[in-house]
Amino acid sequence: MKLAELASALGLPFEGDGALALDGLAALSDAGPRELAFVTGPKYQAAFAASRGGAFLLPPDFDSLGRPCLRSRAPYADFARAIELLYPRPVTAPGVHATAVVAPDARLGPGVSIGAYAVIGPGAKLGARVRIHPHVTVYPGVEIGDDSEIHSGTHLREGVRLGKRVVIQNGAVIGAAGFGFTQRADGSRMRIPHVSPVEIGDDCEIGANTTIDASHPGHPKRGHADVRTRLGNDVKIDNQVQIGHGSEIGDHTTICAQTGLAGSTVVGKYVFLAGRAASAGHLSIGDRAIVGAASSAASDVAPGAQVLGYPAIERRLWTRVVAASKRLPELVKRVARLERRLGVESED
Repeated sequence: MKLAELASALGLPFEGDGALALDGLAALSDAGPRELAFVTGPKYQAAFAASRGGAFLLPPDFDSLGRPCLRSRAPYADFARAIELLYPRPVTAPGVHATAVVAPDARLGPGVSIGAYAVIGPGAKLGARVRIHPHVTVYPGVEIGDDSEIHSGTHLREGVRLGKRVVIQNGAVIGAAGFGFTQRADGSRMRIPHVSPVEIGDDCEIGANTTIDASHPGHPKRGHADVRTRLGNDVKIDNQVQIGHGSEIGDHTTICAQTGLAGSTVVGKYVFLAGRAASAGHLSIGDRAIVGAASSAASDVAPGAQVLGYPAIERRLWTRVVAASKRLPELVKRVARLERRLGVESED
């Protein structure tokens, strides 16, 4: 694709030779003369100057050094768009594979594609252009919105509702029974039926091998009458994440790999949960809060707060705690010397 053609497709202005042919994309350090790279800010000026790339996506005020470029206010996002143009994904043809099993009363919208050995249960509703890859199991009563894509090995349990343009990666399980048991009078345990289905909003993406549990009527959820496990719009969830029953995730929230939320965690909008973060149940994490990597929220997190550690505390306080912990061995020695000087018997 020529530079001018790419600029037109992306709706961006360009500088330099519009006839320059581009056949790939790469990082600044790896790009060759026929590849496009991107720069997000001034700290990459030296790497840009040293790059062998043929053309670049640059911020509006970045010095191009006279090199061919596209001007973008969001270079990384436009680089992602360029990937879609230069490396188009195979288009799945509409239709139902001969080995798929589709219930007679399932409703399939126009342009739906159902792959080999997929199972579509009774009463399921698939919107327009939904793509079901091989070996997907769609349980009875599931609803999938227009233009959604469900990758192989996914299981959508009874009554799950997906919005439009939802992507679910391989091996995810949506709507399995949550971890809920109660005791009988004789002390033995019985499972509580989790029959309140999961609801997921528009434009969400669920990572591979992530699990989002269904809830049950009567499950306590502070400040909320709705007991269902719910995700808002544009929620992005990484691989191997566990969302406990009755949890609620607000719009535009990001949840990174191996995070675990116990039941009835209420997460606000634009929240960022870093890798291996966790929460105790029945707490809230406010809008735009950040819970750092491997940190555990044991109590409510205020809107806009940044917390780290176990249990998670305010970020700046946590960095001071970590810095102080490095001095503990020397402090122990100093205390021992003081005790000997004062004739105090040590308790250790």
